[in-house]
Amino acid sequence: MAKVTYRKTLCPALVLLLSTCAPPLAQPNTKISINAYLPSAITLAGTGSVPDQWWQIFNNNSLDALVNQGLQASPTLAQANANLAAAQANGAAATGAYLPQIGLNPNVTRAAYPAGPNASARYTIYSLTGSISYDPGLFGARHYAFKNAQAEIAYNQAELDAARQTLAGNITAAFINEAGYKAQIAATKQTIAEEQSLLTLLNGEYADGAIPKLNILQQQAQILAMQSSLYPLQTSADIAQVQLAVLTGQPPAQFRNAPLNLDSIAIPSQIPVTLPSAYLANRPDLRAARALVAAQNATLGIAVAHLYPDLTLSADGGYAAETLNTLFQPSAGLWTLAGNLLQPLYDGGVLHARKRAAQAELAAALAAYHGAVLSAFGEAADTLQALQNDQAALARAQDASQTAAQAYQLARQQFALGAVDYTTVLTAQITAGQQALSLVQTRTTLLLDIARLQAAMAQ
Repeated sequence: MAKVTYRKTLCPALVLLLSTCAPPLAQPNTKISINAYLPSAITLAGTGSVPDQWWQIFNNNSLDALVNQGLQASPTLAQANANLAAAQANGAAATGAYLPQIGLNPNVTRAAYPAGPNASARYTIYSLTGSISYDPGLFGARHYAFKNAQAEIAYNQAELDAARQTLAGNITAAFINEAGYKAQIAATKQTIAEEQSLLTLLNGEYADGAIPKLNILQQQAQILAMQSSLYPLQTSADIAQVQLAVLTGQPPAQFRNAPLNLDSIAIPSQIPVTLPSAYLANRPDLRAARALVAAQNATLGIAVAHLYPDLTLSADGGYAAETLNTLFQPSAGLWTLAGNLLQPLYDGGVLHARKRAAQAELAAALAAYHGAVLSAFGEAADTLQALQNDQAALARAQDASQTAAQAYQLARQQFALGAVDYTTVLTAQITAGQQALSLVQTRTTLLLDIARLQAAMAQ
């Protein structure tokens, strides 16, 4: 493209006006009618939010230490931090591209024309020139480039926050699961001990001829069945421990965890039954989805701006001479002022196709955002309703376990007195063991749902 030299200065006000004169674009609609997404049983709290370190509500030092270790050592968080740093650097580059670009060009040229009638001797040109160029980003190009960069930064920041909360939630869930499985193992072993005690009693009765051999075999079969149930529980506990090692950035072979006790994981005295008002605005995945909408809208603005003229202003100046000692004399000075204005006329439809692609990508980002909102409120509603049921279930499980244990002890006493048969004792024994396991499982489920809700609502 040939340069056109201007002897007069362009009007700075006009250039500034054109650089900020962005073609009007309809703003994407990211407003959500919250009541349309909430079931009637779920309400929105007027104030309140989940603390950053929400896992501390379980009042367990081992859990706190594991989450903190994971936040420091997780490769996933390291990757998210690096992505954020890259977005910030790219944002600075996008802003700097529309600032004046200044360069210095020292140069030495040695040349000679070919031999012939007008042949010239070899000569050297020494030059020292500087250049300034400026692209004002007409018709919103600069404006939308800046908006796009800021949206990318916001997206990566939200992704980092989401990664932190997801990691904390996964560590907490693995910790509770391992504790729950170990509590089931302990409850099963306690039941086996009770069954062994009953078997001892039965052996005495059998030796006295009071009961048949069948009762002994039934009790032995029950003990073997309970012992076999320990293996899958231990496998599940081992899997949860491996998950904890990986989530906290440690090789499983080197991971050492403190002994876990389900009862040491406190159930909060006040379990939330409403969503905080900041839920929609501050949930990281929704912030990320909104940032992507903003980024795609800015991309559309850039595509539209490229349909309009693009102006580049430049200035070059310096010195050039055949000898170094005359390089900085006034007669060696040179300068050029130029303005390049490019108006696309025909490009095979490239620019309009890029505009249509940007429009389609914006529509996709909006659809993804609305899908994220649906998923977020669906997750919150499911967990809140589950919590209400979990609390009632835990109360019933506690009563059922206590009642079944009392019934079993009473049946054993009456069996020793000959008031009931062995079948009654066996039935009471099986029921007591099942209710003890059910109580552990119900408590574990409640703790997991509390953790899920806290992680889902965390900012």
